[in-house]
Amino acid sequence: MVNTNSVLSSILFSQTIDWNIKQFFSSTSINSSFELKRIGKAITRRKDQMVVEDDKRYKRITIKTNCGGVFVRDEVLGKDIKTKKQYYVKAGQLAVSKIDARNGAFGIVPPEADGAIITGNFWVYDVNPEIANIDYLILLLSSNVFVQAWQDCSNGSGNRLYLQEDRFLNYKIPMPAVIKQKQIVDRYNKGICDANSATNKAYELSNSIDLCLFNLLHIKPIAEQDRSTQGLISTTTLKDLIGWGAKINSNPIKPQELFKSTAYKNMPLEFYCEINPKTIYPDDIEDVSFIPMECVSDIYGEIIKHKNGKSTNSKGYTSFQENDVIWAKITPCMQNGKCAVATNLKNGYGYGSTEFHVFRATQNAIPEYIHCFMRSKRVREVAMSYFTGSAGQQRIGTDFLEALTLPLLPLRSEDPNVTTQETVVKKVIEIRTQIKELHIKATNICEQAKKEFIFVDSDADEETIQKAFKPNTKAVFGETQKITN
Repeated sequence: MVNTNSVLSSILFSQTIDWNIKQFFSSTSINSSFELKRIGKAITRRKDQMVVEDDKRYKRITIKTNCGGVFVRDEVLGKDIKTKKQYYVKAGQLAVSKIDARNGAFGIVPPEADGAIITGNFWVYDVNPEIANIDYLILLLSSNVFVQAWQDCSNGSGNRLYLQEDRFLNYKIPMPAVIKQKQIVDRYNKGICDANSATNKAYELSNSIDLCLFNLLHIKPIAEQDRSTQGLISTTTLKDLIGWGAKINSNPIKPQELFKSTAYKNMPLEFYCEINPKTIYPDDIEDVSFIPMECVSDIYGEIIKHKNGKSTNSKGYTSFQENDVIWAKITPCMQNGKCAVATNLKNGYGYGSTEFHVFRATQNAIPEYIHCFMRSKRVREVAMSYFTGSAGQQRIGTDFLEALTLPLLPLRSEDPNVTTQETVVKKVIEIRTQIKELHIKATNICEQAKKEFIFVDSDADEETIQKAFKPNTKAVFGETQKITN
């Protein structure tokens, strides 16, 4: 009998898998309304040993980390394989990397990998269909709660932590009847399917923003320009030579043509805003906002987090003030849509990444109007043709921005039939609000599916779900621990 009322706890000899004390102080266990059973009850290790022959071809597999699954790595002649003692794998088996199991390197062997070979650094297991549904097992092993279990079942020094098979096989998991496992998987998959549906809808709406913008402003699609060449030799100017890998037939769309309207006059971007204006902090302001690149959402096009900053620490950063538009100029942040109107800045000022261009609206524009165009997919796609710099560090310079033009609209009007900057912004914001709601919906559906998965039965109330979802913390040094058979 294990004593759980004292600091010192006794351990049954049958529970000593190895002499590593780590096993007695595991940080996580699983709460569930279902019976807990050893993983070893559901899977059996297979060792179909073979010897590589030089004149035969063999498929080899790789197991990606972060639950990336099992894939055929390559197919080579036996003479090119150094380790001659290997093992066969079969489709449908559970494959595990004993080195990277703690990093999510496991998965089901796919049909195309049937008959492939592995070294001793990989283990394969047959799954007993009378005890475990294979999809259920993979979902469980991939769950957030099980992440700690993989860590607890691994041992070694430095970065060479090896999965301890006995410890892994003795780890207890919720194992309802197989038919119930199938129901759980189906319910989980439905939730994920619903979440994906919401995400896809959000993506479609995101693509519709440009169309909405173009319809309101009578901007016609840019006709496909002739990219043919008259010969193999073409010329370019020195200032346009970004690197020695110059593209033949490069014919980028001009910034002046991006938003050319048939109903409204186009004016340079500089008419609507100052480009990278100087920002001077008032002498009496010390506390300001700090906005690094990661604080700008590429999904929502807004600042999602304000960090605390000091005006005295702004040197070497890009400074801006309330209602300035910040636009990422470096790849891949620019293509991803990291652009936002800087609002709710502490004391009205902030600073952030040096990779921001800043646009400060003049009396001729409202900031959100500039934001609509700078975050449009059209401007991001075309801007890529104007990157300068080396691979991985390419940026958009001011030349592109100075050549860019936007349709000229009145800021506001009392006449509802008049298209204004305000009405354009309102339409775009309506779409973006729907996109945000769909993303939030997708996230909530996923979280609920994860909460309900396995830890409780399908008819459990929310309070029970929340309680079961939280990992059950076991003892650390100086506290008691309960170990069950």
